Amino acid sequence: MESFRDDFHVISPRWKWRRDNYARFHVEDSILKMCMGPTEALYYSNAEISDGEFNQLPWSRGFFEVKARMTRLHYGSAGFGFWNHSMVVGESLPVWFIYLRARGPYPLQGFFAQLASKFYPLILFNKITIYKLATEILPFIAPIKIESSKPAAQDLDITKWHVYRIEWDGRTAKFYIDGTLIVELIEPKWSRVRGDVWIDNAVFYPPWRDAGMVYRHVTQENREEACLELDYVEIGGEKV
Repeated sequence: MESFRDDFHVISPRWKWRRDNYARFHVEDSILKMCMGPTEALYYSNAEISDGEFNQLPWSRGFFEVKARMTRLHYGSAGFGFWNHSMVVGESLPVWFIYLRARGPYPLQGFFAQLASKFYPLILFNKITIYKLATEILPFIAPIKIESSKPAAQDLDITKWHVYRIEWDGRTAKFYIDGTLIVELIEPKWSRVRGDVWIDNAVFYPPWRDAGMVYRHVTQENREEACLELDYVEIGGEKV
């Protein structure tokens, strides 16, 4: 098993640093601040670090641990974990914690554990019972599966420091918060993945009968800057 840990004393060349439009990085006192905004609704703004490229995904299975907090609840998304860098519906394989919030009628408003197309709510900003039932009865509405309508950690304050950990063996993903197992999800689909952390101003949406069969970005306006702060990231596992 290989592993590495970054305590963010400096801007490390170990990561691929991506910045789209209105976004920035800042390291101070061993804290990495990944910031997005202020940003207009029609522009995609994103701060992201990863340890692999689109066609060079290093991990076959492993663990991902981060100590993190958000400075505010912005409109868009943020998250951390593993991903195979594909937005193609049916091929995308996220294994991560993901925050999603939008102004409009978007059902996945909250903080979730996600494995492939399966979402388990940890915090919900809006109820999703009706949407959960609709996707079960009429799965063509959206190619996702909401595992529960009851959040597993509704009182969690994601603007406070917490340690988030994922253990993924290529089939089963276990999601821990501050050392406590919160959710376990199973998905037989497998892919090589990379470690990924980001904050942006978009939520994803799969348009029905989309010609590209991809999750599309729906960008949001943010009048204030929002940051995802990292104390450390540790990744380990089997490499391809």
